[in-house]
Amino acid sequence: MPVNDPVEPPDAELRADAWCGEGAHGRPATDAAKWSVRPPTSFKGVKLAPAPVDPANWRHPAVGWGVVLPDRADATRPEKARGDDAPQPIRELIADRGSAPIFRYRPESGDGKLRYYTARDTEHDLAFSGDRGSGPFQIPRYLLIVGSPAAIPWSAQLRMQLDACVGRLDLDPTGLANYVRALRSDWTDSQRDATRPVVWAVDHGHPDITRLMRKAIADKIAAAFAQDKEFDMRGGVLMDADATGSGLADTLGARQPAFVLTSSHGATFPLNDTAAMTAQLGLLVDHVKAVLPLDRVPADAAYGAIWYAHACCSAGSDGVSQFTTLVEPGTLLSDTLLAVEKCGSLTAPLPRRLLGSETPVRAFVGHVEPTFNWTLREPDTGQVVTHHIVQALYNQLHLSSRPPIGLAMATYYANVGGLLRDHLQELVGVNKHAAGALERAMRAKLMALDRLATVVLGDPTVALPKAK
Repeated sequence: MPVNDPVEPPDAELRADAWCGEGAHGRPATDAAKWSVRPPTSFKGVKLAPAPVDPANWRHPAVGWGVVLPDRADATRPEKARGDDAPQPIRELIADRGSAPIFRYRPESGDGKLRYYTARDTEHDLAFSGDRGSGPFQIPRYLLIVGSPAAIPWSAQLRMQLDACVGRLDLDPTGLANYVRALRSDWTDSQRDATRPVVWAVDHGHPDITRLMRKAIADKIAAAFAQDKEFDMRGGVLMDADATGSGLADTLGARQPAFVLTSSHGATFPLNDTAAMTAQLGLLVDHVKAVLPLDRVPADAAYGAIWYAHACCSAGSDGVSQFTTLVEPGTLLSDTLLAVEKCGSLTAPLPRRLLGSETPVRAFVGHVEPTFNWTLREPDTGQVVTHHIVQALYNQLHLSSRPPIGLAMATYYANVGGLLRDHLQELVGVNKHAAGALERAMRAKLMALDRLATVVLGDPTVALPKAK
C-alpha cells in the first residue's frame, strides 16, 4: 500500500515516536506562531563541503581526525595540548593516529568554535568556517567528542556535524577501554556478515507514527536490500507479529549482521517518575508494546555492527527541548516533552551498553528528542520525505568502498541547510502576510531541527566490513 494511500490521510496532529503507554501525540499550540518565527538556535552552519582529496581518507592531512574534550581551568595550556587529562584509552588512540590534534569545547565560546592549545603555551579559538585538515590551526573533517552531553552539549554536536563528520563516546572507564580496544584492532575478531543485514520494524497501525516510520524508512531500505543481489534478506526482515524483542535477539544471533535497522517507539515513561524514565529512556518498544530490556539484546550478537535506531530518544535526551513551545500545553505530547527534559542531557542506556560492552558495536546512530510524522511526510501532498536517510544508510554506507559512517551521514545532514533556507524564506512571507507562509515556516523549521537531532555515537571513521 503506498504511503499516501487515501485510507491513511495526512494527520492534523503531531505524532511522535515516544511511547508512554500509547504513542505521544498533540495538537500544535494555539500560539505556535511564536515558535515558527523564532530563529533556530545553534544551527547556523552550512552543508558539508567537498574535500580536496577523498573525504573518506581521514588519515590524509587535508582531511584529518581529531578529538574534542571539555576545557578545564585546572590544567596548563601544554597539558591541555597533550591531552594529559584525557582517559588513558583515548590517549592511546591519539598516539595511534599520529599524535592527532586535540580541541577543547568552551561553553562561553559558543557551539561554532573550538579552542586549540599549543605546547608553546598559546591558545587559539578556531571557527568551523576556517581551514580544514590536521595541520596547525585547522579543524579536521572527522571529530570524536569524548564526554557526556552534560559536559559537551548535544547542541555543540549538532552544530559541528553541519561542517564535519562527528561522533561521540560517552562511556564509563571500562566501556571506553572496551570500545577503543575494538576500534584500534578494527574489530578483527568480529564475524560480521555484511551481506545479511537485519531490518526490524514495529507497526501499530494508522494513525500511530510507527505505520508511517515503517513505510517511509524500514520498507524502503528492506526493499533496497532485497533487490540487490549482494544481500541475502531471507529471514532478515522482522515486521508485524515478528517484530518482538525475542525475535530481534534470535535473529541477531543467527545472522550476525553488520548492519541493523530498528524502527519503533522509544520508551518515555513513566511521565511522573524521572528516575524510572531515565533508566529506560529510548529503549525499543516492540510489536506487543513491551519495552525491550537491555539484557534482551545480547551485546555479542551485534559485535562489530553499525546500528541505526529510529526511535524517540534512542540516542539520548536534552535538558531543553527544541519543541516544547510548538505543542499545545496539556496534550500527551507536550507532557512527554516536558518529562523528557527533566531527564537532563544524557546518552541513552541502549547505545551506552552496545558501545561499551566487551563486544561493542562499531557505531550507533539514533535520535535526541523525538521524530515527528510531519518530518517524514508532507502533510499537504502525502509525499514521503525520507529519501535522504535511505540514501545515507543504503546508497552511501553500503558502497563497495565502505565509506566511514560519519561521511555517509553527511548525505543526510546536507539537506539541513536547504530546510533552514526554506524557513527563512517563508519568514519573509510571514512578514508580508502571505497565505500559508506561517505554517510552511513551522514545518521547514521542524524538519530541519528533527533531521539535525540524529547523531552518531562511536568514532565517525568506522565503516562496515567488506563483504566476504
